[in-house]
Amino acid sequence: MNILERLKDPAVLGQMGFAERLGAALVTAVIGMLVCMVALAAIMYCIKLMHAVMGRKQPAAETPVPAAPAPSVPQPELADGLSGIATPCAGSVKALNAAVGAVVRAGDVLLLMESGGSVFQFPAPADGTVEKLCVAEGDSVEASQVLVILKDKEGEANV
Repeated sequence: MNILERLKDPAVLGQMGFAERLGAALVTAVIGMLVCMVALAAIMYCIKLMHAVMGRKQPAAETPVPAAPAPSVPQPELADGLSGIATPCAGSVKALNAAVGAVVRAGDVLLLMESGGSVFQFPAPADGTVEKLCVAEGDSVEASQVLVILKDKEGEANV
């Protein structure tokens, strides 16, 4: 008969000496502490798991990042006094700030493009009119692709 079975039987418990009862009490206490430690470890694991799942930060609203000027690239020459603004690299169009027929001044930002985690501005090179938008917001663009076609006030090409 093991010690735990002996502790359940009152007749046997009465026959046990002080040392046996003390040993049985210590065994019972140690077993109780082990059970508590396992329970606490399980609770701590659950809390850690809940924190990992619920504690994840929600994606923050996109904060506007100051756009860098687009790197220089040779601008394509088009017929009939028109010129185009081309992209120096592949990326995606983030915002269009002009519409077809819009009168723009030199330096007005016509569109924003993201490439490699950076946002680039494409300003109008001179005063004129937006003749054609060759891209839409969200479009992917390739390097050297024409984005906007402009016509200046006198109908001469804007470079």
